[in-house]
Amino acid sequence: MSRDVAWKGRPIDEMSRAELMEALKTAVQLLQSVSPNSFIRPEIEVTETPTGTVVARTFKWAFIPAGHLWSDEDRRFVQTRLDALAARYGFPGAVVRFGIDRIEVDVPRRLQVEQLLALQEWLACEKDSLDISQVP
Repeated sequence: MSRDVAWKGRPIDEMSRAELMEALKTAVQLLQSVSPNSFIRPEIEVTETPTGTVVARTFKWAFIPAGHLWSDEDRRFVQTRLDALAARYGFPGAVVRFGIDRIEVDVPRRLQVEQLLALQEWLACEKDSLDISQVP
């Protein structure tokens, strides 16, 4: 690890396990204290519902509605990738839905900031993988 990486002025690679655990707890508390809206990208919509959270992204795919482009197999592959992400970040049960010009992810719980960041990044990657301009 670089000697330039420090926490409260102390190089991280010189910290004890107990100090590292305390630093991580403090960092998580800092992340959780910040409003999730300050991390949301402008192209992402986040809506809290009575049963959880919906995270959506609208796409402009060559004037063809996305909901008409993808097969059931494509949708299953996207759901499989979402399931893997959800298992890694602790929000199982998330369901991806293709709208006419958007992808929505319905999560049956409220998301923590780090989960929201991961889901935003996933949506950006999905946009790249589903972009019809990439289709031969």
